[in-house]
Amino acid sequence: MSTTAATAAAATPRLRPRTRTLLPSSLLAAAVVAAAASAGSPTADAFSAPSSPAAIGRGVGVGTGGGGGGGGASAANLLPRSSSSSSSPPSLRRRSPSRPLRSTPFDLGLYDDGSSSSSSSSSSSSSSSERRSPLAVDPATRLALGLTKYSHDVSLCAADASTGDVLFAASKERFTREKHDGGNVASLVESCLDHLELDLENVDKVVMNDHHHRILPLESDAEHMEWEEGLGINGGMEGGYGDEYNLLTGVEDKVELSHHLAHAYSAAAQAPFDEGMCVVMDGMGETYRTMKKAQLEGDETYVSDLTVRGEEKRGIRFVPSDIEERAKRSAFDWREAESVYVFEKGEDGLKIEPVFKRFAEERSPPALYNHGFENMDSLGAVYSRASSHVMGLAPWQGHAWDVEDDSRWLTPEVVDEPILRGSLYQEGDGGLEIDRSRMRGMPFVARVDPDMFDGKGDMVRGAKRYDFDDNDYVPPAADEEGSEGGGGDDDLPPSTTSKRLPTKVALDAISLASRVQSDLETVAMDFVRHFKDETGARNLCLAGGVALNSVLNGRLMRELGFERTFVPPYPGDDGIAVGCCAYALYGNERGGKSTPPLWKEPLSPYLGPMPTDAEIREAAAWAAPWLEVEEVPDERDRIDRIVDELASGGVVALYSGRSELGPRALGHRSIVADPRKKGLVRFINEFVKKRESFRPFAPSCLAEEASDWFHLGEGAEAMGGDVSPYMSVTAMVREEKRREIPAVTHVDGSSRLQTVTAEAEPNYHRLIKAFFERTGVPMVLNTSFNTLKGEPIVETPRNAVRSFLSSMGTIEMLVMGDLVVRRKEADVRKLLGEARKGGATTPSSFPKRAGPVRYKSTFSAGLGDDDDDSSDAKTLVQMPARPMHDERDGGWFELLDDLEGQILGVSDGTVGVNELMAQFTAEEDFDEITGADRLLLENVIQRLVRLYDHTFVSW
Repeated sequence: MSTTAATAAAATPRLRPRTRTLLPSSLLAAAVVAAAASAGSPTADAFSAPSSPAAIGRGVGVGTGGGGGGGGASAANLLPRSSSSSSSPPSLRRRSPSRPLRSTPFDLGLYDDGSSSSSSSSSSSSSSSERRSPLAVDPATRLALGLTKYSHDVSLCAADASTGDVLFAASKERFTREKHDGGNVASLVESCLDHLELDLENVDKVVMNDHHHRILPLESDAEHMEWEEGLGINGGMEGGYGDEYNLLTGVEDKVELSHHLAHAYSAAAQAPFDEGMCVVMDGMGETYRTMKKAQLEGDETYVSDLTVRGEEKRGIRFVPSDIEERAKRSAFDWREAESVYVFEKGEDGLKIEPVFKRFAEERSPPALYNHGFENMDSLGAVYSRASSHVMGLAPWQGHAWDVEDDSRWLTPEVVDEPILRGSLYQEGDGGLEIDRSRMRGMPFVARVDPDMFDGKGDMVRGAKRYDFDDNDYVPPAADEEGSEGGGGDDDLPPSTTSKRLPTKVALDAISLASRVQSDLETVAMDFVRHFKDETGARNLCLAGGVALNSVLNGRLMRELGFERTFVPPYPGDDGIAVGCCAYALYGNERGGKSTPPLWKEPLSPYLGPMPTDAEIREAAAWAAPWLEVEEVPDERDRIDRIVDELASGGVVALYSGRSELGPRALGHRSIVADPRKKGLVRFINEFVKKRESFRPFAPSCLAEEASDWFHLGEGAEAMGGDVSPYMSVTAMVREEKRREIPAVTHVDGSSRLQTVTAEAEPNYHRLIKAFFERTGVPMVLNTSFNTLKGEPIVETPRNAVRSFLSSMGTIEMLVMGDLVVRRKEADVRKLLGEARKGGATTPSSFPKRAGPVRYKSTFSAGLGDDDDDSSDAKTLVQMPARPMHDERDGGWFELLDDLEGQILGVSDGTVGVNELMAQFTAEEDFDEITGADRLLLENVIQRLVRLYDHTFVSW
């Protein structure tokens, strides 16, 4: 297909002067009814969610959805049924005014209301600067900073260099809204210092890591960095590259720490025991040549396993044993794959000693794709390749689907040949072997799957290739008595009215995931067991990306006989900054230098920014036209309201306190729901999170009640049931309890568990306890608070409001601080002047845009042959000031048609429905109401409602 995209200049639409003639009240009333009742549209958008969470949760028909605004306000309810075959009703084209407003193509210029938000923003900024941060510390505080720089998952951890107290820790992704964001740390360092109310002069020591390349040699060449910035290449593509907040030029004590050693410090330094073994299983770590070069040159600015000081009781063993010679001959290099350390804490501080390290060779040019990671022979590389696409499918192995009107059953194939086999600690025969043939073939198999793609290779099932239900899925009852939607299939979202069966691609992915998971467990269990016996360690720490596999973690904890097992909330690379900070405080290389008190217990995961009450209220005010906000200062009252909503089948977003560091939401930035309602699994996945419906959800369970519901293994009682405070361990749900909590019980009976104690998180514990008292179930369904595809967990109050609004009413309630927030439905009666207040009818309202708007039009046309003679015109708008604007894709939003664009263009707060009707009709008055007039009014109101729902206009 040849495509032509164009944007042409056009004059700003203006309404032609007309004598104002009021619409008859009968027509207005009819329009109100029609706008509320209309359903079904040929055009849907990315945010449409045509159902109520409470209705789906209860398994009944779908209605307007309580406070969530899930009724006539959805994008699927825009056109009357009679016009469903056309995006622009014929009557609108027939009855256009003599001088119609042009809306295609649109002007790239802005429609501005003449008012600027800069003054209010400036005022707000000034006011904010005068308020003291809740995280502010003594101005004399000296800081030790740990940093991950230039790689993915850039993060920071700041501690008081004298006391060892961690003051602030965060990942860059939370601020940029890009998952796993990399690059420089300028904005992150600046944000940290702003929250602590300190300056660069307060930084005493910096320890950092980038396992892709050395940092300090790069930053020592200021002229080269300026050249990169000037050309906008490499690191210079991003602002802040040469900034002092990134380079920290005023800090003399700067050291680089190798990757696996940083992982080890991140876990061992805060482990709740004084001695043990730390196992790091990662995708890839530092290169051998980098470590060896620093050792040979006596480079004191770089510390690795080859140079770290220890008691050297055992020495370190390498696989391959001749790694030095192999590295010399390698076309590229060798990288850390798996490592073992032993550690102890005592009066002399923290001592970490490397015991074993296996290297994996880079088999492809590092510059081509992620440093050869795609075919590296490490456990983490294989796990990452699988977990990025199919790993969550592993528990579906053994499940069978019956096919209606057919006697056959759908079952995933069992893969007999191992993908991973052998030992990590042996060389040659018996060493690790990886068969990648099955993984490499999957993309090609997927492209020819008739369930997924047509003959031209175009996807026909949408982007959710692994979207299916279990065999026990029962669609919500459309005609069940008491249904909110009034009954009938038309009230239900199309995607919920039947059970989805897996495609062949999905079945193959299940087979692959199951085999990889099984092999991963076999190899890793053997590896850890071997070094438990060799070192005599009684306690275990886990770090590195493989430690995100909660199923493996659960087996290591329960089956290998360790007294205690500890996995930090951030075992992946976002925890590297914590390890670097720990080394700055307690590193072996400190020698005779005094060290601050050791961390005696695990750090709180809640180390991010703390929103102020003023920031929360400002965010609510920012989106006030679209929100119903109630201040509920009494915590018990707030909890009761949340429990009421959960117990009725609603979905609630929680935003409180400091944000979590790590990939998992642990109650401060969470979406919670009732674990008793199985229908919520598909509803939350599809309409709230906008992802495949098979994805499982985790329970947040009272630690003191966990053993009654889950198999926790030996030693759980001694820990008060608090075996998985960071959602790091998968446990099996007790068989007699599975039917009681189906929404958090995966298809194989497992559950990725978070245990919650009153000591660690009192507010969240009180909420779950209240739910327990109400329902008899001591847990809630918990998933991360993010509703926009590709975005990380929300960070700021505005992020929370935007994510809440973007759920399009599928999240019924947002609780921020002491504010209880619901989505405000579009008030059509107020718009038309039909609302009553104090017995009197209110005047009609005038829609007003949320801010300046930019338009663009695109036109695509086929070649005119038999296979492709289609053409398509689209109009998109961009409004950065609206609360639901998404900057990542430019924020362009597709309009339904020209009429919607015209309405948006003239909604400046001075034009009402009467004026719009006068503009788009030929009559001077409405003495005689035609069917076309009624249809036009319905369409105008429906588009105004849609624009309101997407926060373009308010009234």
